[in-house]
Amino acid sequence: MTHHPIRILHVLHAFSAGGLENGIVNIINQSPDHLVHELCLLSTSGEFVQRLKRPVVVHEMKKTAGNDLRMIFRLRELFRRRKIDVIHTRNWAGFDGVLAACLTPKPGLVHGEHGRDISDPQGLIYRRNLARRLLRFRAEKYVAVSRDLYDWLKRTVRIPESKLALIPNGVDTERYHPGRDPELRRELGIAEDEFVVGAIGRLDPIKNHIGLINAIGIVNRGPAKARLVIVGEGPNRPQVDAALKASSLAPQPLLLGYRSDVERLYRMFDVFVLNSFAEGMSNTLLEAMASGLPIVCTGVGGNVELVTHHQTGIVVKPNDDSALADALQEGYNLRAQSMHGLKAREFISKNFSLNNMVDRYVSLYESVA
Repeated sequence: MTHHPIRILHVLHAFSAGGLENGIVNIINQSPDHLVHELCLLSTSGEFVQRLKRPVVVHEMKKTAGNDLRMIFRLRELFRRRKIDVIHTRNWAGFDGVLAACLTPKPGLVHGEHGRDISDPQGLIYRRNLARRLLRFRAEKYVAVSRDLYDWLKRTVRIPESKLALIPNGVDTERYHPGRDPELRRELGIAEDEFVVGAIGRLDPIKNHIGLINAIGIVNRGPAKARLVIVGEGPNRPQVDAALKASSLAPQPLLLGYRSDVERLYRMFDVFVLNSFAEGMSNTLLEAMASGLPIVCTGVGGNVELVTHHQTGIVVKPNDDSALADALQEGYNLRAQSMHGLKAREFISKNFSLNNMVDRYVSLYESVA
C-alpha cells in the first residue's frame, strides 16, 4: 500500500539531552517512511540531533529572550514555505508554534504536554492555562504523556475530552535490559562491592538534585556508604557542582555530564533515584525499570503510574530529604535479595513498549493530516 507523504514539524525549545527530546528521537527513528519529520527549535539545536538515524531538516530560530512577536510571523512563514501538514508543538516553551498556527489555516495542529518546569510545577499559572484553553479551537488534539497530565488538562485547563489523547512514553526494552557492567565501574574507579546510587536526567531545579545530595549525606553518616553518580547536563549544573563540593561526601560522588551510553550506566547502578518536585512521564524512570533496577522516586506525576510502592520500587514524598535517605537505606539493605527490579522490568515490558507508543503517534499524525 502506497502512502502519501506527510510532513510533520516538531516545534520545541531546543534539542539537548532530555526526556522530551528522547521521545521525539524515538518517534522519528521508528516512523514509517511516509512520515517526513522536520525539527523547529525556537532557540538552538543540541546534542540529541546526533541520535537521529534518518535525514531530518533542522530549523534553528534563535529566539531572543522574552516575548518576540516577530517569531510568530517567522514561524507562520516557515509552516507555509515547508508545506507542513502537521505541526506538533510541545509544552509551554513551544507555545509560540500554537500562536503561529492560528495565523495559518492549513496544517493540522497537535500540542503535547510532557511535564512542567520549576516556574510552574503544578501547572496553575492562570495566564498560561487561559492561553491553552482559548487556543484549543485550533488544535486537533492535546496529547498528555501521563494520566496525571491528562487529568490536569481536563479538569484544571478545561480542555474538552474529545480533544484529549493519552499516549504514554515507551522504552526500548532491548537497548535497556538487566545486567552488570563491572568494566565501566573499573573505568570510573568504582569498586564492585560499592553501593552505587544513580540519577540520570537533565540538571534542572525541578529534578531536585540538591535534595538527593543532602539525602546521600544523611545515609553516609551511618554504616551504609553510598557512592552517588549523577549523569546529565542542564542549567542547574553550577549549583549541583557547588553542592557536591560543599557536601564533602565520601566515597567521592561523580558528576559525569552528558553521556551517550546511558544504557551501560544503568547496569552500573545498584539503585536508581528520581527525586523530582514534578514529572510528566520520565523516560529515565522507564529506562531504569526496563534495566531491572530497584527504584526510589517521589510520588509525583507519572511516577505513581509506573512505580508501585514496595512492589516495583519505593515511593517517597517530594522535598523530604530524610524520607529519601530512609528509602535509600532500605534499598541498601534489600539490594542482594530485592525483587523490585525484576517486577519493574516485567511491568514495563508488558505496558510501555516503544512500538506501541510509536504506532499511536503514527495513527495520530495520519488522522490529523
